[in-house]
Amino acid sequence: MDIQYFITFREVARCQNLTKAAARLGYAQPTVSVQVQRLEHHFGIKLFERSSRKLKLTASGMQMLVYADQIVEGYNQAQEHFSSGANISLAIGTTETLAAFFLPPYFQAFRSRYPQANVVFFPTSDHEVIRKIKNNELDIGILLDMPVIDPELKSITVRNEELIFICSKDHPLHGRNNIGIHELENSSFILTEKGCCYRSALERSMDNNGVSYKVVSEMGSLEGIKQCVQYGMGIAMIPKIAAADMLRKEQLAGFTIREDALSSFYTQIILHKNKHLASPIRYLVDLLTAKPPQASVQSLLQAEPTGLGKQPPSAIST
Repeated sequence: MDIQYFITFREVARCQNLTKAAARLGYAQPTVSVQVQRLEHHFGIKLFERSSRKLKLTASGMQMLVYADQIVEGYNQAQEHFSSGANISLAIGTTETLAAFFLPPYFQAFRSRYPQANVVFFPTSDHEVIRKIKNNELDIGILLDMPVIDPELKSITVRNEELIFICSKDHPLHGRNNIGIHELENSSFILTEKGCCYRSALERSMDNNGVSYKVVSEMGSLEGIKQCVQYGMGIAMIPKIAAADMLRKEQLAGFTIREDALSSFYTQIILHKNKHLASPIRYLVDLLTAKPPQASVQSLLQAEPTGLGKQPPSAIST
C-alpha cells in the first residue's frame, strides 16, 4: 500500500472536501478521489459519507484516521532518522525587512547544523506567506505583523518589533520621543508599498485622528526610503532594526510617537496547524525562540525589545 494514500486520506479528512485537499496536495481532484477509493477497496470499508458539498468521516473512517496518523508520522520519523542533510529541503517565507536585518545570523547558525540542506528563502508580503503556508507551499513563515490569528495556522511570537520614525538631522522633530500623533500634521511622508502592515496601521491611525499629511513617494525598498529621508525629502516610519545602523552612525535622525497611537507589531513564526515538524524546522524554531546560541546573534539583539508571549518549542504539536 502506497504511503501517499494515507497522506491523501488524512488531508481529505481535514479539509472535508476533495477539491480543497487536492489543491493543498498539488494533485488533480480525480487523483485524490482514486487514492481514497483504493484505500477503501483495499480494506473493504467506507471511509466517507459523501454529499454534494461536504465529506464526513464514517465510524470506520474515524478509526482509519487514527492509524493513518500513526503510519504517516512513523514514516516521517524514519525518513528523518535515515536521511542525510543533503536530502533535507526547507522552504521559508519571510519579509524583506526580516530577511535583511534580523534573520541572517540565525540562518548562519542553521546552516552550521545542516550544511548540506537545500534551503530556499522567499522574501514576499505577509499575505502571500500566509497563503502559501495554508496551501503547503512553504514549510515555515517568519513575519513582522500584528498577531496572526487563524484556525488553520499556529503562530509563535518571537519578540515585539519596535517601529521608529526616521528623518533628516535638521528636521524639527529630530530626537524627540513619545510625541502626540497630531504633531505629524502636514508632514511629508515617504511610505512603504501599499499592503505593508505597518504602513496601513500608520495611515489608519492618522485618518482616525484627523491628521493631514502629504505622500511624497511610495517605495518597496527600505534602502531607497532611507536614502530619500537622508536627503530631506520627507519622514518615514520603518522597523527600528532596519534603521539601527544609520542611526548609530548619525546618518539619519529619529523620533517616536506615543505607544498608544499605533498597534503593536511582532516578529512571529507561522506554521500550518497540521504540518509535521521535521527536525530542521524544530531546530530553526529553537534558534528563533530560545536564547541565541552565537555571540553575533546576541550582539544583534542586545538593544532590542524582548519577546512577548513566547511559546516554548517543546510545546509545538506535530
